[in-house]
Amino acid sequence: MTIKEVAKLAGVSTATVSYVINGTQNVKEDKRQRVLDAIKQLGYQPNRIAKSLRLKSTNTIGVLVEDIMGFSVPEIINGISEYTEKNGYQILLNDLRMLESLSNQYEQIVQQKDKINEAISLLLHGARVDAIIYISTFDREITGIINEIHKPLVIAYSTTADPGACYVAYDSEDISAEVIRYFLQQSHRHIAIITGPPHTFPSQMRMRGIQKAFHEAGITLNNSFVKNGDWEYDSGYLCMKELLGEEPGPTALFAMNDLMAAGAMDAIHDVGLKVPEDISVIGFDNREIASYLRPRLTTVEINLKEIGRTAAEMALNQIKGKQIDKPNIIVPSKLILRETVSRF
Repeated sequence: MTIKEVAKLAGVSTATVSYVINGTQNVKEDKRQRVLDAIKQLGYQPNRIAKSLRLKSTNTIGVLVEDIMGFSVPEIINGISEYTEKNGYQILLNDLRMLESLSNQYEQIVQQKDKINEAISLLLHGARVDAIIYISTFDREITGIINEIHKPLVIAYSTTADPGACYVAYDSEDISAEVIRYFLQQSHRHIAIITGPPHTFPSQMRMRGIQKAFHEAGITLNNSFVKNGDWEYDSGYLCMKELLGEEPGPTALFAMNDLMAAGAMDAIHDVGLKVPEDISVIGFDNREIASYLRPRLTTVEINLKEIGRTAAEMALNQIKGKQIDKPNIIVPSKLILRETVSRF
């Protein structure tokens, strides 16, 4: 079927059919409906390739992910897909599969700079995408990793100072302060912390929030109550064992992710103590394990889907030439109250 046959059946010009298909001009409702009916009757499918060449747009967003196996990535992609689909765009996904090579040592990603930019070039020039959304697997600052491109670029789940790039991240510092304030509201003063590796961006940002909340309350954080983990279950267990040897010991624990919180809870149980009766525990990330633990883990939920949706909105607004008033957006997180905190 051709556009001429649609126009003939609908009794309108080919230009009117084009306006209806592309939404480029207003068409009277009766004519618009006749065109839509003719398209349906004839089974007409617009030639998207020809359209993209003519308009110099493919209505496609390139989504480059560091590793699709990262726990945060699928929900971010879900938010991107939902928004783009509603707005007549599609995504083209490229997975760099970096978890195997980097594990959690993402500060070494600069060594992968050529691989990243080669993948971006392929999306831009091979697939002719209209914009790039880059999804980090670990939240951090990634300035200088991506070469300057002449299409919209949005970083999701990390920050950047690269000129021309926008980013959507979450409130790691503020929500960590909120965790400590909640413990303080429950009359806890002996609060322990299990961090990730201290040189990592999320550990540093969360410690800033923790220190802020202690300072506001006029309380000094006991340095012996701060233990450095590595984001894994075993480190949570071992760090908690060390904390249990302190005298007096902590009455509350903030573990900077749910896996370490799970290890800490097992260490508490193994010495005959109970959560939350003896020690209250809060984790971070709201991973699936958080609702399976007994008692169920109070934790922080990052709004990953909203990060994806916002990144897609920013990319589409730039494609359409809209003014971006806020190139850097921080999406609020939420404290999910379950069963592992009690009043002291």
